[in-house]
Amino acid sequence: MTLPLILVGGFLGAGKTSLLLAAAQKLAARGQRVGLVTNDQGDQLVDTALLEHHQLPVVEVAGGCFCCRYPDLLRALTTLQQRVAPDVILAEPVGSCTDLHATVIRPLQRQPDSPFRIAPLSITYDPLRTPRRFAAEVDYLFQRQLAEAEFVVLTKQDLADARAASQAAASQARHSGAEQIFALSSATGEGVDSWLDAVLTSTSRTDRQMEIDYATYAAGEAALGWLNASGTLSAQQPFSPYNWTNALLRMLESSLRERSCEIAHLKISAETAAGLCKASITQSHGPVSWDSSPTKQPTTTLTFLLNARVQSPPTTLESVVRRVFDELTPSPDFHCQFTQFECFSPLPPTPTYRI
Repeated sequence: MTLPLILVGGFLGAGKTSLLLAAAQKLAARGQRVGLVTNDQGDQLVDTALLEHHQLPVVEVAGGCFCCRYPDLLRALTTLQQRVAPDVILAEPVGSCTDLHATVIRPLQRQPDSPFRIAPLSITYDPLRTPRRFAAEVDYLFQRQLAEAEFVVLTKQDLADARAASQAAASQARHSGAEQIFALSSATGEGVDSWLDAVLTSTSRTDRQMEIDYATYAAGEAALGWLNASGTLSAQQPFSPYNWTNALLRMLESSLRERSCEIAHLKISAETAAGLCKASITQSHGPVSWDSSPTKQPTTTLTFLLNARVQSPPTTLESVVRRVFDELTPSPDFHCQFTQFECFSPLPPTPTYRI
């Protein structure tokens, strides 16, 4: 019996992890064991921490996309099989990654004695996103992702604005050649079962081909600043982790917008003894969205993870983040210590295989 492997791609901030979490919970309710694989150019992912907080078995492939870290992807899949013997595996490529049929799906399908049945490639699409606010080479990544989608998943349908924008998004997806289109809300669960039923009962086509200019692909990734930071925060007086998380995201969004740095996503998790806050902003001028029930119980200490993906030089992004932290957590009232801080632009993609 083959093991279903469901790849969920899509642009940064489109709702991939929220969909994986909702799908994993639906599958668990059906009595199925689930394993998950997350992926990033760096490490210390907010999304991995969120999935682990929900006690889901997850393995992180770090340091590059699935296509460039293909042996690591195979090890992650093997680890999940050995650790939890899943009935289904859900995997989320980096949000700037494309050309997945040639560099991930076909190599997996041609793996000797492969145990996997690979579902049609699902690409999440945020109807509220306006990719053309980014530079042309960044928009190219979005357009290529859409062009290789077998299933397009229109996310965030619990939001009235997203529902209103979905007709135009669906039209674009059909024009790009999507075989099926699903509209769903990971927050409410509406439509998730229909998408799951489809990916669990069908197989990715091996004959899908897509032209891609790797120079433009590389330029699109290079235009993005990539920041991962983790640390601890302590204060002399109790403070609200909810208010702190909300203020941090709003100040980062405002500072980046002032510098004309378009946001792909800002994500932060803040953990205290009382629980986890996880929130995000997925575009400039966008609202703060909460992906776990925020605790408002005051605390004097917390640990945090911050992931930022922004159209910006890394030096600018780093400067903004450090300045906002200094403003929000001034000494001696607060003591903020970073345990990890990396800021870079992704290197050109160099797939292990391209078939």
